[in-house]
Amino acid sequence: MFLNRTDELASLQKRLDNNDAEFIILYGRRRVGKSELIDLFI
Repeated sequence: MFLNRTDELASLQKRLDNNDAEFIILYGRRRVGKSELIDLFI
């Protein structure tokens, strides 16, 4: 289940819309949905 990630998705979209080159590191505890966040965003 994927809940309450609208802020994170909005932040990723904002960075994608920006024309500057950026390197984003996504980190956190195990099994909190990091990969699912990226999959949903892509």
